[in-house]
Amino acid sequence: MELKNLDVFKLEDEVWIANRAIGIPAYDFKFENLFACRRPYELPKGEQLICRIGAPDDYSAVYSEFLDIGFQLINNVQEHDRASQLHEWYPLIKQYTPKSMWYEEIPNVKEVEEEFDYPVFIKGTRQTAKHDKSLCVAHNRQECEEILKRYKSNPILHWQKLVCREFVPLQPVEAPQTYKVSPSFEFRSFWYRQELVGVGHYWSEFVEYDWSPEQKVEALNVARKVVESIKVPFVAIDLALTQDNRWIVIECNDAQESGYAGVSPIQLWKNIIQCN
Repeated sequence: MELKNLDVFKLEDEVWIANRAIGIPAYDFKFENLFACRRPYELPKGEQLICRIGAPDDYSAVYSEFLDIGFQLINNVQEHDRASQLHEWYPLIKQYTPKSMWYEEIPNVKEVEEEFDYPVFIKGTRQTAKHDKSLCVAHNRQECEEILKRYKSNPILHWQKLVCREFVPLQPVEAPQTYKVSPSFEFRSFWYRQELVGVGHYWSEFVEYDWSPEQKVEALNVARKVVESIKVPFVAIDLALTQDNRWIVIECNDAQESGYAGVSPIQLWKNIIQCN
């Protein structure tokens, strides 16, 4: 059962939320400290709901459990997959994102080298292993072999299809040394029913940075085209600026599962309320 210890409430009498803290500051948010939260004395039937319980192991099962208590999650199962699985969203937006290949079985080095030059970026079809660069970027054959070997036993990666992506040099930002992928000029945007409801710098855990008004317009124009292409009610789009000054999409995700990064959660939820 995924639906344990949930707080189900209607936010400002406009948006149904199911909330559960997962112990990650960039994701958790105490709604009741800043918003009116009405707990139901009886459960409604057929209302849409935004689920903030982290990334469930089985979204389809969670969707069914919510249906049983009278709610439809904001993203249905097909929309969730289209937002969160690279092999679902990539064909719809490949002109805006680096070349990618995914594999039903973990490939050998030769198969990778037939499609990509080094360095090559390696990840799961849904996510990386917490941005660990030793499991993300292969600069040569030896590193590629090591990553492919470690992929099979990694607790985050082994259950996902393996994805290889063209390594595109990005504009760096100055930040402390970390075992993670080096922070770049990257931003996270949240879109609710195709309206922008929040945007902020992605690497807020490490460093503060900002974009110019012109850069913001250019980046969000790309994000809007992606949102219109994938057609998911609540989606997060991550964008980065390349070293040759192009805005590209790094990831798409079901926004229910996305951390806030540098986005103000207060303003995000205010904007969602206004959209209803």
